[in-house]
Amino acid sequence: MIKKINFPYSSNYSFYLADEIDSTNTYFKNNYNEYSDNSVLIALKQTNGRGRYNRRWESDNDLIFSILKKENDNYQIIIPLAITLALKNYDINTLIKWPNDIYLNNLKLSGILIEDVYLNKFISSIIGIGINYSDKPNVLGIGLNKDIDKYDLINQILNKIDYLTNLDFKLVMDLYKEYSFVIGKNIIYKGKEYYVLDIDTNGHLIIKNDKEILNINSDEINIKEAMIWK
Repeated sequence: MIKKINFPYSSNYSFYLADEIDSTNTYFKNNYNEYSDNSVLIALKQTNGRGRYNRRWESDNDLIFSILKKENDNYQIIIPLAITLALKNYDINTLIKWPNDIYLNNLKLSGILIEDVYLNKFISSIIGIGINYSDKPNVLGIGLNKDIDKYDLINQILNKIDYLTNLDFKLVMDLYKEYSFVIGKNIIYKGKEYYVLDIDTNGHLIIKNDKEILNINSDEINIKEAMIWK
């Protein structure tokens, strides 16, 4: 059951709560026409959450919520940066693993899934955010070491999204690159090793090896602990 709630912080958004749901993103994808711009759905427990490439994320302790946006923007850049800047308010210094995972101490802390709805034209963006509050295999949680109120963190993230949405996009990109976990590192992409040169204004990753330079839109990369490409 989805119920509207009075959120104690932000007034720019409408907030809804599900005690248990299969996926906040799936719910908004199926019901986007019933909700206004800047609607936020928070799940206390999510049983069939989805990450990129339909990876499953089940959670009953983490911070799970989706944002419905009916204005198109550069959310692939804005959202991970907003989370990173929000976490800095709690002295949690994270980096962005392209395109939009958040890493702390070389382990994944947060994942983001952005899904656009088109019916001949853009209708809405559905932004799913999951932040680990407890440690799991190969991921790190923040709840064991930091007493962070989940609603306060949501508010901090939404404030940063609004701030970045209204900021000149060149400055947004400069900030995004400042917090990049991949620029200057060697990665493995499609079985080959590359060096990450930069991220362009479209959010594409620019990589090179001794044979080619590639511009990647969105794909899976693995960071390789190796010597910097010469």
